[in-house]
Amino acid sequence: MKIACIQMDISLCSKEKNLERALSLAGEAVSKDAEMIVFPEVFSTGFCYDRIGEVAETVSGPTLEALLAFSKEHDCILAGSIIEKIEREEKEPGLIEREEGRKEKQVPSQYNLGFCIESGKLAGTHRKTQLYGPEKEHFAPGDRIAPIRLEKHGLTIGLIVCNELRYPEVARKLALEGADILVSSAEIPDFFGYPWRIISLARALENQLPHVACTRVGKDLYSTYPGGSFIADARGRMLAEAGKEECVLVGEIDLEKAKETRETTSIFGDLRPELY
Repeated sequence: MKIACIQMDISLCSKEKNLERALSLAGEAVSKDAEMIVFPEVFSTGFCYDRIGEVAETVSGPTLEALLAFSKEHDCILAGSIIEKIEREEKEPGLIEREEGRKEKQVPSQYNLGFCIESGKLAGTHRKTQLYGPEKEHFAPGDRIAPIRLEKHGLTIGLIVCNELRYPEVARKLALEGADILVSSAEIPDFFGYPWRIISLARALENQLPHVACTRVGKDLYSTYPGGSFIADARGRMLAEAGKEECVLVGEIDLEKAKETRETTSIFGDLRPELY
């Protein structure tokens, strides 16, 4: 299966510009026979905190609608993350949450929403559970970790959003619940580029799963972003790796070989959860 990572620059808060660029690069990916295309974290807006209420969208908003149309036209899988607006009936924006022994706090009105689209249909979503730094002030944390099951190739995806990679438990839970491949959508700043590479490869190796690790390039008000997206196999070996420039990174994953790797090793059979 050919998979592409869209390692793109992101213009802060410029939704239409970013979406247009992302779809243009996705078109390049499908021209190279990519069946799955992965975008960076919050690729359509960046972390647009100053205008977050304005740029946030529901799952029926224009960004996902455009991605659904592209996916249907090209019969492909798309994954990434956007800023999701919380529906009023789900959680009233501005609600004050009271926790025992803690001060009252305002619940943010947005989620960092991971999505997976297959052939024009929304196959599943994942709300980022492990928020980092200022994200905690602007996003509500997700409360569920589960793989997303697709029809193509009978594939099950373990979707991870950026900082969740720092928690081995997230990838392990996805693996134990049947993920065939890890797909991470990230926005990695320069100071964390090297550690991100190490932990991303570790998540592949320790779970015997291929990993598509997609991040961004460029710079914004907060940081510079060195790129380095990659696609690795179930043994943690590099199949394709990007540099520091905007690009469409394409790699081919042998899903049968990945399955064979899991079946011929004893990592999961030898787990001793009673000890940990």
